[in-house]
Amino acid sequence: MRRLLPSKRKITLAACTFVAIGFVTYGALTVKDWYDADEAEKFAELSRPLVQALAKELDVPYVDAARVFVFRNTDHDMESDWYKAHAEDLPYVLEHLYKTAISASDAERPDLACGWRVKAMKSLLAADGISADTVYLYNDTGADPNQNSHVVIEASNPETGRLEVHDVDFNVKYLRSDGATASLSDLMKSTVPSDFRTCDESGCLTDRVLKTTVGKNDFYKGVYYRDRDVFLLSRSKFDIEKTFTIHRIRGDEVMDVYDYFNYIYPNAPIVEF
Repeated sequence: MRRLLPSKRKITLAACTFVAIGFVTYGALTVKDWYDADEAEKFAELSRPLVQALAKELDVPYVDAARVFVFRNTDHDMESDWYKAHAEDLPYVLEHLYKTAISASDAERPDLACGWRVKAMKSLLAADGISADTVYLYNDTGADPNQNSHVVIEASNPETGRLEVHDVDFNVKYLRSDGATASLSDLMKSTVPSDFRTCDESGCLTDRVLKTTVGKNDFYKGVYYRDRDVFLLSRSKFDIEKTFTIHRIRGDEVMDVYDYFNYIYPNAPIVEF
C-alpha cells in the first residue's frame, strides 16, 4: 500500500504559517501591552491633580494623599463580580478610580485586594515622579505564612527625603518617636504595636487604626521586595525555628523557614538582620 506523505513544499508552507501566526500573536500582545501602559498612565495623570488637591486639603505630602485617595475611592472585596472581572486590569482600575473620585455617571467603584490597591497607588506616585517598591509581608503565625500575607508600599518621599511604608489597604502609616514616617527597616527592627504610632490622615491611635490586622499582629517580620527580588528576614522577630507544611499532589512536605521562602522565591537571596 502506497503511503501519501506531504511534500516538502507543503511542510515548508505549514512551518511558515505557524511562524507567521506566532509573529502576529506576539505583535498583537506587544501592541496591547503598549496600549494598556498608555491607558494606565493617562488615567493616573488625570488623577494626579485630584491627589494634589487632596494633599493641600489635608495638609499632607502627595504620598500620603495618594494612599488616602485610593483607600477612599476603592473597596477591599475579593469576592465580588467586579473584582473577578477587572482587578487585574490596571488601566480599567485606574479609569474607574478616577471616575469614582469625580463622581462620573458611568463610574464603577473598584473592588480590590491589598496588592491591587498597591498597584493603583504606585501608578499615582509614578505620575508625580515618585518611585516606590511593592513589599510582600509574611507573618510566622499559622501553618503557612501565605495565609497571613499582606502587601504594602515603600515610597521614596521627596517631601521628607525618606523611605516610607504606607499601607493603602488599611490606610495607615507608622510614626517613629521623632515623628518621622517609618521605613521598612525601622519596622523590621522594632515591634509595631509598642514602638510606633499607627496613624491615618485623621490622627494616630484612633479606634479604627488600632483595630487594623497588621497593626495588631506585627506582620513586619519577613518581607519580599518584589521589584528588587530580595527577601528580608528579621531574626529578632520571625520564629526561625518554625516549620511550614507545603501541600503537594504527592503528599505534604515540611520545610524550615529558609527552604520555605527559597521554594516561594527560588531566585531571591535571603538577607537576614
